[in-house]
Parts: sequence; C-alpha cells; structure tokens
Amino acid sequence: MSLLNPVLLPPKVKAYLSQGERFIKWDDETTVASPVILRVDPKGYYLYWTYQSKEKEFLDITSIRDTRFGKFAKIPKSQKLRGVFDMDFPDNTFLLKTLTVVSGPDMVDLTFHNFVSYKENVGKLWAEDVLALVKHPLTVNAPRSTFLDKILVKLKMQLSPEGKIPVKNFFQMFPADRKRVEAALSACHLPKGKPGGA
Repeated sequence: MSLLNPVLLPPKVKAYLSQGERFIKWDDETTVASPVILRVDPKGYYLYWTYQSKEKEFLDITSIRDTRFGKFAKIPKSQKLRGVFDMDFPDNTFLLKTLTVVSGPDMVDLTFHNFVSYKENVGKLWAEDVLALVKHPLTVNAPRSTFLDKILVKLKMQLSPEGKIPVKNFFQMFPADRKRVEAALSACHLPKGKPGGA
C-alpha cells in the first residue's frame, strides 16, 4: 500500500469482542438486572447480547452514537439496582466496571443500553474498541454488498436448535415486504405459510 494509492481495509474486530464477555445488563425503568454474554460478530456488523434463556438482542453497529464508561456511564437511580450492585458501600468499584452504549436513529431519539462487567476496566476496553468499530470509515460508508452480507450474518446468528433459519426471522427482517418475502420463499420451494415454522 503506497501513500499515493491507499486502500481502506474493513474494520478488524478484536478476538475478545467476538469471544464475548460476561456482563450484567440493567434497566432503571424496569429495575431488572440480567446476566448476559456481550459480543460483536466477527465482521463487526452487530453488537449483541445473549441472555441465559439463549434469547439474543441485536444492536446494529451503525446505530451506535456513543459508548461511555466510568463516571460518564449511566448509574442506576433505582434503590433496588443500587442494592444489587452494592453501590452504597465506600469501597465499591462499580464505576470501574460500567459500560453504557448509546444508540438511536439520530442524536435526539436515544436509547441507553447499560452493562456492568464482572471485572474492573473491562467496560473501558469494550467502550473504546466498539467505538473504534463505529467510527471506522467503512462502517459509516459501507458498499451495497455489505448490507446484504449484514442480513445474512444476522440470519445465521439466529438459527433454531436444529440449525435452520426460522421462517419468522425472514418476516421480522423485512416487515414491510411480507408479500415479496412470501414470493421469494415460494420461488425457493421453502415453507412460507406459517411464519413460526422453520
């Protein structure tokens, strides 16, 4: 790669982000704290977490506006959650374990995803490396083929226990195009009648 003809390479996802880390995801509104495994898919398209029930929630990397850790991360206001994290003790290390991921379609309509790691300074590493993926030029200016690849990656991460892609996932992926999804499934000789089937 010369200086006259630079090549922009896709973002590299660090191995520890793909392998995942144990966190507790908490929500002040519902006062629920749930253990999760937080991961980034190997291509850097999604930040996602898996609950103990094996249910997954996905967050498109391009929808992330900021990542925060330490004193800049959200802290629980609910007394119940403060008790769960022993926040009222003087030697508490809560701030060294926090991670808040801010996402939304714009800078006004924001959602805060709050996590607490089991180890100190893990939140800081995750905040920095996830934000590096978000700010990568190819994340922001992806080619058309990347959008198709993102759909495939997400569908593959939601396989049924039998290793199949549930039909309902196609309908969830393209909610406005139900007729087109049915036509495409029919053209491929795949089941389309019952959206819950595999």
